[in-house]
Amino acid sequence: MRHARVKPCDQDTWHHCYNRTVGTAHDRPFDAADKEQFIRILLRVSKLYVVQPVAFQIMDNHFHLLLRTPAQLPSEEETCRRYEAYYRGKRHLVPGTTACRRWQARLRDVSWFLRLIQQLYTMWYNRTRPVPRRGPLWADRFKNTVLETGSAVWCCLLYIENNAVRAGLVANASEYRFGSYGRWLQSGRHPLAKEVCSTLLPLLQSLFGLADLPALRQALGQALAEAHADHNGTTLASSSATTPDPSSAAASRLRYWVDGLVIGSELFVRRVMAGLYGSYAARRRLANPRDLVPDGSLWAWRRLRPLPVT
Repeated sequence: MRHARVKPCDQDTWHHCYNRTVGTAHDRPFDAADKEQFIRILLRVSKLYVVQPVAFQIMDNHFHLLLRTPAQLPSEEETCRRYEAYYRGKRHLVPGTTACRRWQARLRDVSWFLRLIQQLYTMWYNRTRPVPRRGPLWADRFKNTVLETGSAVWCCLLYIENNAVRAGLVANASEYRFGSYGRWLQSGRHPLAKEVCSTLLPLLQSLFGLADLPALRQALGQALAEAHADHNGTTLASSSATTPDPSSAAASRLRYWVDGLVIGSELFVRRVMAGLYGSYAARRRLANPRDLVPDGSLWAWRRLRPLPVT
């Protein structure tokens, strides 16, 4: 039974989005060219929507995205400009029309954003196989975990960027060019620099004093190195006492980042879920795993059991 997706609309919201291809866990359908095409589609669609991706990791059979959706709708003029630029003038929207208002609501919706990416990629993938294939490519609806603005976003960022290391594909996250961090270090330019500067950097500056991209690059490198050392059972001195310990967040695979509906402080998790499930949220026992962060400051509403819609 499907349930309503958690998409708070009263505030800017961070999402960790994930989906896996059809087949078994051992199937690896994506090669290097396939991953490059996914990144191209992601960058193209992000110019249409006001949903702002700040990190990605494209693996052999699944993907991870870290996104922020704004609470405010784009203006009708901005909606028309983005729409016509995306379709290169072949389609038009007129401000004030029903179609314009419909697209205005879509452009900030994470569901429509992922729907278009997955549709475009599936069409391309099916068409370009040696033997053209038909049918769905993705196993199910994408999963999204709502993250509280703050340390939950930082820890999730580390978890995403370290995915290839956990999978054993590379020894260091900087070596994997199909992730935003690895692509950044190998090319010298962040593929999502505009989105990172407008959304992620202000957050990290208020939390940890990371004022620019070089500071973020250094902090990410140090945190991922600590996670790698923790995974190998060694100790690495941290360069910052103000950032959360990343070892547990990034070093091992945690189900909470994929199957959790909401991650953040206990108050944030209960407030978000109460808005969707009413009084049921006040009675539900939350998960407070020390695997997320050792100090227990992050709580999770898990997707381990179906939640009744009231």
